[in-house]
Amino acid sequence: MSEHYLAATATVGRNDNRCDWRPRPKRPHCTCIHTDKPPKRPDPAIYSQRQRLSLGLSTSWESPDIQTNWWDDWRFMDSIQVRVHNESNEASAVNTLVQVRWAQYGIGTIFNPLGDQVISLGYAPDARDLSFPINDALRALGNDVSIEVRISHPHDKVADNNLGYQAIHGVRTSQVGKSPSKQFAVVNASASTETITLMVLANDIGATVTPTSRVFAPGEQITATLTTLVPAAIVPPAGDFILKDATVVGYDSSGRLLGGVTLLVRIDS
Repeated sequence: MSEHYLAATATVGRNDNRCDWRPRPKRPHCTCIHTDKPPKRPDPAIYSQRQRLSLGLSTSWESPDIQTNWWDDWRFMDSIQVRVHNESNEASAVNTLVQVRWAQYGIGTIFNPLGDQVISLGYAPDARDLSFPINDALRALGNDVSIEVRISHPHDKVADNNLGYQAIHGVRTSQVGKSPSKQFAVVNASASTETITLMVLANDIGATVTPTSRVFAPGEQITATLTTLVPAAIVPPAGDFILKDATVVGYDSSGRLLGGVTLLVRIDS
């Protein structure tokens, strides 16, 4: 039998439905996401009293990032001036929400909306100055208000520097003497009985507060008094003044910070 015949016979008897073997193509290499480096995130920020107190830093309710009053006869400005910073040098803060609210000058007082603005900030040290015109309800309070500024960004790197306050009153010793005092509201805004403690932060003008602690009924409001006594050793230069301040902060029974107020004293006599 010839070799040609044998080859033909083998071809006929074979299962021709079987596919010839071919090498399988290699799958394309998968590009994976590596998490060894965290994403770059912005850090929109404002002077934060809560953050500074938690870090043990000197703290005032006179924020360097919020302006409310002129010193001329302690006159209220026509608008609230706010400065917001980006503290990240790795990412810009696009579409940052800035919300401003106002309340009666005091601790624990209820805040009301004043206005919102959406801004964008470049890399640090970029900052933006914003203006929020006051409304009739705020103006009716006179020259003493508490202002709250809240910052929001969905990818914010640090949340502790997103809330800042301004609650100040200013006096001159040439007008009120060397022992100026200031009354302010203290409110228990909760729906239950609460003990509120008032504490004077370190200062140079002998500040004290009355009362230092009190049990409040739900929603109760009282008037507290911050008193100072300027030491005789503090003498301003002729024709000039020395600025000192005293700040009171309030805490509830769980240690939660309720707010603060600052008395600014221009020693000019």
